[in-house]
Amino acid sequence: MINKIVLFSFMAVQIVFAQPFYFKEDARSSLTLSSSYFDLYRGTNSTSKTTAFLQKSFAQFEGNYNTNKLLLLLEAEKNNLRIENGISKVEFNSGQKLTRATVDYEFSFSPFFTELFLRANQITHVSSVDYGGSFGFHNSAHWFEGFRIGFYSYSFPWLLKLKYDDSQIDINNITQSSKIFYEIAFHPLPENRLEFQFEKYISAKNKNENPAFSVKDETNASFALLTITNSKYLPVHITFNHGEGTSFPDLFFAQNSFSTNSIPDLLYNNVEIKNDESQLYRWLPAISVSYNYYKGSIVGNIQSWPFTSVLTSLIANRINYRLTGHIYLFGINAQKRFTFSKFSFKPELSFYQVLPEVTLDTWQPSYLVFGIKDFTRNILPIRKALLGKISFLTTYELNYCSFTLEAGQFIPLKVVKKELPIGETIPGGVVVQAKPGKTDGGRWVVLSMRTSF
Repeated sequence: MINKIVLFSFMAVQIVFAQPFYFKEDARSSLTLSSSYFDLYRGTNSTSKTTAFLQKSFAQFEGNYNTNKLLLLLEAEKNNLRIENGISKVEFNSGQKLTRATVDYEFSFSPFFTELFLRANQITHVSSVDYGGSFGFHNSAHWFEGFRIGFYSYSFPWLLKLKYDDSQIDINNITQSSKIFYEIAFHPLPENRLEFQFEKYISAKNKNENPAFSVKDETNASFALLTITNSKYLPVHITFNHGEGTSFPDLFFAQNSFSTNSIPDLLYNNVEIKNDESQLYRWLPAISVSYNYYKGSIVGNIQSWPFTSVLTSLIANRINYRLTGHIYLFGINAQKRFTFSKFSFKPELSFYQVLPEVTLDTWQPSYLVFGIKDFTRNILPIRKALLGKISFLTTYELNYCSFTLEAGQFIPLKVVKKELPIGETIPGGVVVQAKPGKTDGGRWVVLSMRTSF
């Protein structure tokens, strides 16, 4: 479960903050059609019900004209995250239908190049435009191989439905976020290569499409990536990732805040070692070993006055919550491509050990907001979990056209539970353990077709 939720979070970030397109070293032009579905998670326990999925289709044209390159991309996407809590009578629903049209053009005047990026977004009922560009040079024959520096402006959607008792609000907001990045690459020796990339995200402004309900947030994030490659005997890559950020989203009704939220300490670290499949040692599969650490917390409250009468708001003024936790994730992955004439098949097998520590506290103030009542503490009852992932990718080549099918499934192999105090009395409430119920998900399928000319 933890691995799926973490994976969903990072996929969502990649969707919202789409990276600039890096053109492949391919002299041909190509057209790609693809459709995918990811059944992320569906589960129920004694206190809540959660569902999450991603669905995406796109058509992409990549043109190569001498040293200049053009990308045209049309995307259609649908995603949803829904959480229902029966104790606090709160229902959260965040989902969107998204259509994007992207134009990315790279003009080369060797060894320098410049790239221009423009994208139009239609996210549910909200429209926005992303733009940016980069400049750099590339010379693979020189020890200082190249650099790139760029600026991009992206749109982050706040599209959610929040329900309390029988009342519901819809929030349609767009936050413009600016991204500044640079990367350098050099190889001091012919068989060694070093690449460093740094990205900085800064939220700029909000575009509110709902006159009653809105979101105001202040978000900052940064990411650093260092990759070391040695290809003397076998291509081996060592990568170091570090990310950190803060966010302070507040919800407003009629320009008055009714929900303040603070995410002060998001942190992500990653180390990975992997090798490519070798032409010299054809029997050896591609193997990767990784270590990941995630840490974060969010504290906030939701006041009831936009949903209820003044008298009710005095009696049950707000719901307070605090979610804290960290996760250690260790992974090992192996994959091998087998080719038979025009047909290729690549199975992949992965194992993950997850060590989570997650706690959710919720409580309400007593009459006239003094004191505490209905305090509950939900502790994730998992000490460690072993997950497996089985997937495959099969491709059929037909002249200048290829057809690809990819599918996979996460499998819980072993779960070691914690011994938690149930029913322990604490001021204003009890410690409760969210008893696991029925869970499903963690599977995906991707169909694509690519033709080159």
